[in-house]
Amino acid sequence: MEGRCARRVSLAARRARGWGTLADMDDVAPLDPADEGRVIDVDAVAVLRFERSLDAAPDAVWAAITDADATAAWAFRMSLEPRVGGAVTFDTGGEPASGDVLGYDEGRVLEYAWGGPGGRWHVCFMVDADGAGTALTFDHLAPDPRDPDFAAGWHWHLDRLAQHLAGERPAEVFSDEHFEELQRLYARGEG
Repeated sequence: MEGRCARRVSLAARRARGWGTLADMDDVAPLDPADEGRVIDVDAVAVLRFERSLDAAPDAVWAAITDADATAAWAFRMSLEPRVGGAVTFDTGGEPASGDVLGYDEGRVLEYAWGGPGGRWHVCFMVDADGAGTALTFDHLAPDPRDPDFAAGWHWHLDRLAQHLAGERPAEVFSDEHFEELQRLYARGEG
C-alpha cells in the first residue's frame, strides 16, 4: 500500500481525546449531523474526516466502495484497477472523470485522486472490522477540506452508502432535502 492517507487514530486514542465514536455519541446526546464530519490536522495537513460505524461486514463495505454497480447505487459509477498506479474512472452522468489509485490494500484501504470541479480531488477510504460491523474512516484531502459544501456532499454520500448497505435503494438524485439541510448545517459550522 502506498499513498498519503492520513494516519488513522486508534479507537483508544479517539476516546482519550474525547472524540469517541458515532455510536458512543448516540448514547450521550442526539447527534448533530454537522458533528459527523470534522477538519483535523494530520502532520500539518488539513483533512476532512468522517468516521462511521456501519451495520455491515467489512467485505460488504469493501464491495460497496469498489464495485461499479454498488458505487452507482449510492454515489456515482466508479471503476478501478485494483492496484497502486491503477486507473480510476467515474461516470457522473456528464463528462467522465479519471484519475489514479494512490493507495490500495485489498479489503482495507482505497485511496485515489482525480481531476474534477475545483481542481484535483483526493480521498481515502479505510475499512476495519468493528464487532459484527465495520468502522469506516473516510478522508477528503483535496480540494479544500474546509469547504462546507464538500463536507455536506460527502456526508450525504456516506448516508446513502449506509442506506445501500442496509438493503435500501437510495433515490437516484443529485440532491434532495437532506442534502440541502446538510449544506445549511455545514455552512453554519464551517465543517
